[in-house]
Amino acid sequence: MTDAPPPRRPAPDDEGLHAPGPEELWNESYYFDGVSDDLSLGVYARFGRLPNRDECVYSACVCGPGRPTVMLVGTENIEFKQQCERPLELFTLTVAGEGEVFEDPSAVLRGEGGPPSQVQLALRFETDGVPYSWSRATRYEIPCRVTGTVRVGAEEIEFAGPGQRDHSWGHRDWWASDWMWSALHFEDGTHTHAVGVPQVPGFGVGYVQRGGELAEITAVEATEAVASNGLITEARIVSNPGGLDIAIEPLAFGRVLLTAPDGRITHFPRAMCRARTTDGRTGSGWVEWNRNQR
Repeated sequence: MTDAPPPRRPAPDDEGLHAPGPEELWNESYYFDGVSDDLSLGVYARFGRLPNRDECVYSACVCGPGRPTVMLVGTENIEFKQQCERPLELFTLTVAGEGEVFEDPSAVLRGEGGPPSQVQLALRFETDGVPYSWSRATRYEIPCRVTGTVRVGAEEIEFAGPGQRDHSWGHRDWWASDWMWSALHFEDGTHTHAVGVPQVPGFGVGYVQRGGELAEITAVEATEAVASNGLITEARIVSNPGGLDIAIEPLAFGRVLLTAPDGRITHFPRAMCRARTTDGRTGSGWVEWNRNQR
């Protein structure tokens, strides 16, 4: 029996921007999310640049059980600043702009709009675990503790809870295949990140970590139930080695409709979720499903 190589960790310099490759859909993105400790509020923000198309896409979301989802998508009417205060340790994020309010969480997937609302985020993402680099792509993931304030209209909310940030760069064709991405955080201090691709059985990437000890995931089985409106009603993620079996309950959605330059469409019903393992541990986080509409 041979020892597996140690998990890869990002370098501090990886936090900066990277020189683009030649692909039209070469993409570099920074992504931030969080779920409040009481599961009442979820937030995320993503900055993506496509320099070979001279494009930039920004999306942000505020949602929660029993409240409308507010989405900011595009670059018009949005101001944001993301600052690496200490590489691999602390990022700060501020966002301000006019979003759209959706009482029906599936409306975005039908291309519908909603009434306007002002949104402001001022959040700190402090590393709360081991930064992890993928071995199969230029990407890294970091579990975080998220604190700050969220403002929607006249409502201001103090935010504190677990979260995730990641940074990736390289060719990315969102319309080439489906996938499931997850970042979950459990009350016993366990963090898990798992990605599965339905078209590639047995494929998996990610980690399970706790107290500074990290084990890599090499296989992921992901299943979900999809309602007629395109939203996920329940899901299950099984990661190996280790057999971590997690039931997923979506609580609120920050979904996006993505259209390729050639007209292909994918639904992106991203959700803040409650999670429960088969041994009874509970947690929360965000799960996304990329679902191409063929």
